[in-house]
Parts: sequence; structure tokens; C-alpha cells
Amino acid sequence: MSINLLADIFKRKRALQIPEQIARKFSDESVCRQCGQCCYSSVLYEDRLVIIPELPCKYLVKKSDTVAVCAIYPNRHQLVKWCNPVNQSTVAKGLFPDDCPYVKDIPGYVGKTQMGDSGKKEFYMTLRRTFPNQMRPEYISESDWDKFLLKLKNLT
Repeated sequence: MSINLLADIFKRKRALQIPEQIARKFSDESVCRQCGQCCYSSVLYEDRLVIIPELPCKYLVKKSDTVAVCAIYPNRHQLVKWCNPVNQSTVAKGLFPDDCPYVKDIPGYVGKTQMGDSGKKEFYMTLRRTFPNQMRPEYISESDWDKFLLKLKNLT
């Protein structure tokens, strides 16, 4: 299972026409702005992949509010099975945020998003119902998982 928890279960995929000039940049790693958003767990919620900010990949290192880097970046695809490369399939699944430089110019692209303040309580209540007996995925650190479950448990 990849870092996009329920998207894998439901095999979420959209039909997209990806222009060739955009697809060519998928292999250009200099396009990445290192925001780290694609490295956070997400769930399908109200027909959108919504990022769970408490559940980053255990190898993601936050450098600032806007920059996060992978501690194993050069070898990530050899070392872990959950890291998603930028390609036609992962783009069709919406695994990157809408403003990601790799996908922002693709017509009709709908990607991962952050939950707005107005919907956060309901979102977390849904997660509380979804995750009560879920085992910790291997890509999430034990401490992040424990803090996440505690947050869900303490919701009122």
C-alpha cells in the first residue's frame, strides 16, 4: 500500500489527457519544489484526496514551513515500496497537490488538498470512525502514528 491510504483501496483514478510537453517533465527532478505534500498520507474524503498533516512519511524531514526533503531521496525507490514516482498512473490518481509544478497545467487535474478550517472537525471525526483498529502502516513513524491516534481519541 502506498502513502495514500484509501486511494489504494478504492483504486481511485481519473481519465486525464496529459499533454506531451507536461508528461516530459515528469522525469525532471529539478521541477520539484520540495513542499513534501505528496509525502503525506491522504484519504479519500468527499471525492478528494485529503492530506492528513499528522501522518508524513517517516523519511520526510521538514526544513521550514514550505520546504521538506526526503532523508533517503537518492535511493528512495530502491529502499521503500510506498514512494510514488511522478508518472502517468500516479498523476491520474491525483497523488500530487493541485499547485504542484508537475501537474498544475494539466486540464482537469484534481489532486491532494489540505482540509480547510471549516471542515476539519468533521474530517477528523470521519478519520476517527475509519481508523480505530487500523495497524500502523510501515511508512509512518511509530511516534507520529501514536500522536495521530491520540488526537482522534480525544476528539469531542
